[in-house]
Amino acid sequence: MTGKCSLCGSRLNNGKCEFCGLDSRMYDRKYMQDPYHMAEIAGEADTPTASPRQMQRSPGTSGRSGSTAQKTVFTANPPARKGAGTSSRRQKQDVSSWKKRQNSGTSRSRAVIVIVILVVLLGIAGPVLFQAVKSVIRSGSAPDADSWQAGIYSLFSDDDSAPDPDDDPYEYVTREIPEDGTAFEAALDSGIYQVGIHIPEGIYHVEPAGENGILDISDTENIIYDHIWFGDATEYNEIPEADDIRLYNGAEIKITGGGTLLFATDNAQPLTQETSANPLTESFLLEEGTFTAGEDIPGGIYDIILEKADEYISFGLDLSYPNGYSDYLWASNSSGEPEERIVNVIIPAGTELTLEGNPVQLVPGEGYFEGDISDYPWN
Repeated sequence: MTGKCSLCGSRLNNGKCEFCGLDSRMYDRKYMQDPYHMAEIAGEADTPTASPRQMQRSPGTSGRSGSTAQKTVFTANPPARKGAGTSSRRQKQDVSSWKKRQNSGTSRSRAVIVIVILVVLLGIAGPVLFQAVKSVIRSGSAPDADSWQAGIYSLFSDDDSAPDPDDDPYEYVTREIPEDGTAFEAALDSGIYQVGIHIPEGIYHVEPAGENGILDISDTENIIYDHIWFGDATEYNEIPEADDIRLYNGAEIKITGGGTLLFATDNAQPLTQETSANPLTESFLLEEGTFTAGEDIPGGIYDIILEKADEYISFGLDLSYPNGYSDYLWASNSSGEPEERIVNVIIPAGTELTLEGNPVQLVPGEGYFEGDISDYPWN
């Protein structure tokens, strides 16, 4: 590169000023774009040929031949200008560092996302794994397919009352039923029964008289809430029979599903109250619609009867009690079968009854007993 120095006007030798040492090549765009010159410029910047502070030109001399000029003092530091190549190198290093920080930040973000996904999956699968581990601890063997199915069902089912087959329904019982007693057997159809009134206290063996049946036990005093499906469909947790069914005085049992259950015990205890004549004497026919006990029908204890038919008929009855509880009763009947009924249904005054399906008869129940039914259900 030839020409004059842009700083002091002196002659350039290979791009560098012979007087002040300024490297004018840094202003040559093509030269600077060549990466092979960067190290050369940077090396030269580290070994300046000029003094750190520029010398003072003597009077009467000038960089231009045959001319005079005023005394000029240069306070600029040429090595600092030569360091322009170093600045460029540092800029490249800064870009590289910035890219590394960006990549590092991206990696951290990906790691955080992976951790969040793992936490969510663990929260979903945790209950299922807990059920499997509990099964291993209790049985001493690896969990079977039913254990996994039960864990998944408890996780996604909307039924909060779905029982855990491994739970002990008598965990909180503080009173034992006496071993001594009398033998007792009974076949109970669909209906609601009070222990100590309709069936004596005792430890029972229970099995279905036909193909299936459902038994619900509600005992507030002893904190017993059990739900048992009887039948031969083991894939739905049905069982053919059950032993050690403890029924305490004051408990309520409900039999649904259209089946009859056989109860047998050797230690039946004395009844606390016997059934008596029902003060209700009139029967009522309910068709589809909504009714209120105490207005449309008297409150009391009824048997609900679905009469015989030449074809398949059914009903569903929703009961909304004054104390805020509710219940749902249903039954069906086919041609040639005897009339279907649900016995001992307690309907306090103020209960709202909503019937869907075929008409039903409300008949005064034969299992009437004395008691305050205004706050029913008690459990």
